[in-house]
Amino acid sequence: MYGQFFLLFALIIVGYYCNKKGWLNRETNKNMSSMVMHVTIPAMLVTTISSIQVDDRILKGFLLMAAAQIAAMVFFGYLMRLYARFRKVDARLHPMLDITVASLNTGFIGLPVTQIFFGSEGVLYMSAGVLSLNLYLWSYGVCVIENKKIGGLQGLGKTARKILLNPNCIAIAVGMALAVTDTTRLLPEAAIGFLKKLGDLATPLSLIYIGALAGDSGITSLFKEKQALEFSVIKMILMPLLAIFIMHFVSAGTMAKSIFLLSVALPSAIVVPMMVEQYGYGEKLSSDIVLWTTFISMLTMPLCVWIAGILY
Repeated sequence: MYGQFFLLFALIIVGYYCNKKGWLNRETNKNMSSMVMHVTIPAMLVTTISSIQVDDRILKGFLLMAAAQIAAMVFFGYLMRLYARFRKVDARLHPMLDITVASLNTGFIGLPVTQIFFGSEGVLYMSAGVLSLNLYLWSYGVCVIENKKIGGLQGLGKTARKILLNPNCIAIAVGMALAVTDTTRLLPEAAIGFLKKLGDLATPLSLIYIGALAGDSGITSLFKEKQALEFSVIKMILMPLLAIFIMHFVSAGTMAKSIFLLSVALPSAIVVPMMVEQYGYGEKLSSDIVLWTTFISMLTMPLCVWIAGILY
């Protein structure tokens, strides 16, 4: 496990070094993140999920994981609203804090880290988190940020399109279809090999991106954003502690519990500030929270993997 920790931090340091040398500037890093989200991670999802022999136990675990992730995000977002009221934070920021602090970056960061520590079955369970994140953000999340309810069939249609056209959700559906029908073996070996090589790039590129983000953002300047730091520290400590407490009373498999604990140690989703900019108020604070939680997650993710190994 310590070798895997070294791999995690070494790739992050590579990204940081490349940024400081000027090889990975803000624009290049942004383009790389788009490539990871739309190309390499979908390829990894298809090849990883399709290679698993899906039985009733795994399928049940997948659905339960998706439901648990949504419940965790909705519940923690509600707690953040209560805390924001207690701290007398500007009421206009409450919807943004609800979604930003509660969201979990299960795709861009969760999947590569899961691949390192837990392998194929772990990726399947974390992919349930990717599905739940998209369901959560593009239905409940948009409504909260806009501070209104989805209206009529048109609103439902827009929500459905956002989810159905998401590359990661499409990849999950394709991978599950291949696994359940046991038809992966019928695909050309060259096609599977190509997707496998493409998917193998997801983990190093994602971690290099995080390192470059740290170098580009300027950690010292973030210390001035005390409100963002406050909410970030609460999220990264309280969510894992609540998960450990709840998992003590839930009858679930070792892998499911471990992945759930890892998922709640993930940073806020990178897409949320863009959603806030489009639909709501407080984009700057949302961005700062995403950055802070990303930095803190470099410690919380390995720590939760270690705790999962002891508890489960």
